[in-house]
Amino acid sequence: MDTVMLDEVFSGSALARLKEIVDLPHGPISGQALRERDDLAATEILVTGWGAPQLDAGILERMPALKVIVHSAGSIRNLVSQSVWDRGIRVSSMVELNNEPVSEFVYAEIVLALKDVHRRSAILRAQRILPPLNTAHGIYGATIGLVSFGSIARKIRDRLSPLNADVITWDPLITDEDANRAGVRRAVALEDVFRESDVVSVHAPWIPGITDKLIGREQLQLLKPGASFINTARGALVDEDALVDVMTERTDLFAILDVTWPEPPMPDSALYTLPNVHLTGHAAGSIGSERTALGDGAISDVERYLNGLPLLGEITEAVAKNRA
Repeated sequence: MDTVMLDEVFSGSALARLKEIVDLPHGPISGQALRERDDLAATEILVTGWGAPQLDAGILERMPALKVIVHSAGSIRNLVSQSVWDRGIRVSSMVELNNEPVSEFVYAEIVLALKDVHRRSAILRAQRILPPLNTAHGIYGATIGLVSFGSIARKIRDRLSPLNADVITWDPLITDEDANRAGVRRAVALEDVFRESDVVSVHAPWIPGITDKLIGREQLQLLKPGASFINTARGALVDEDALVDVMTERTDLFAILDVTWPEPPMPDSALYTLPNVHLTGHAAGSIGSERTALGDGAISDVERYLNGLPLLGEITEAVAKNRA
């Protein structure tokens, strides 16, 4: 992994714990060092993190004994190549632990949106007046739209339960039966989510060439008066030119963007100056103590592997294809 990130993910006590249960002759090492080392033939367990290179055939052939990869971060899309699956190497990721703070962040932003906090703050700064409160929806009984219904969206649904929210989701991979069991409504079309919701939050995976600019003007212009749009997934999922146009035309709308494309936006991007756009700078993912929790979880799965127990973060090839 990126050795600069090492201390943020693995505390001193966590590394000491790891060294007690495995032989760690080569690590921690950087991603570049992994590409260059020629003494990895005995490696059975590879613990990775942010900054690890893609584990392609060239790297894997230098680790013929490799049995399991434990990733101390979230997405494995840029880490695991087809060669990993072809070799039958098991993969564990701390994606579920990484998803927890994201879902907490989105829940918090949904509450702030329903309380009209960001818009009121912008008006206070610009006009020095106290905005009326009768324009806010309030936290109870709102319709919340979730674009895709994977792990993070399901965690958000659970957090919304006390708010008596009507949750509508669009996800081509779930059935009406799945939706009913989860206590949400399944939208037939993506546009239905935008048309009906007080707040729309994006959780779809970015699959290059397939989900690029999944959300554009056609969807955004359907947002209800006063609605909010949240994106904590990937910036490439949204046509940002269309987003800028719609936010410029519809000053009643508000966008909370934790991710953009590119990231950060270009210096001349209107996203910096539009009063109804709030940029949060990729804060939704794990930071601070949330990162050390990932390291602890990774070491726990190493222990489980050594003791012949199921890996709590195990991901199969089939599951990986539909994840961010």
